[in-house]
Amino acid sequence: MTLLSRSLYQTPPLKPLVEHDPDDAVKRECGRLIHAAVINKRFREMLLANPVKSIETGFSGEDFSFTREDKERIRRIQAKSLEDFAVQLMQVVEKPVVTELAYLRQK
Repeated sequence: MTLLSRSLYQTPPLKPLVEHDPDDAVKRECGRLIHAAVINKRFREMLLANPVKSIETGFSGEDFSFTREDKERIRRIQAKSLEDFAVQLMQVVEKPVVTELAYLRQK
C-alpha cells in the first residue's frame, strides 16, 4: 500500500472538540468596532459620544453588523474612555436578553 492509497482506507475525521459559539459573530463585530476606535481618534470620540450613530455610520467604508437588539443594548453604554466602553460592550453583548431570562426561570 502506498502513501497515497492509504488515505482511502482511513476513517473519516473526527468532529472538533470545540463547539461553535453562537455569539462569535457579535464578538467579531465588537472586535472590529473597538479596533476602528483604537486606530482612529475621530471615530473613537464619536463612538464614546454616540455609539449607535457610530455603528450605523460605519468606519472607512466598512459597515458594522449588529442586530437591532444589540444596538439597543449598546445605546445604553455611557463611557468616558475606550477601555470603559470595551468593558461595558462585552457585558451588554454577553448578557441574555430579558425574554431569555424569563424563559430560563420558567423551567
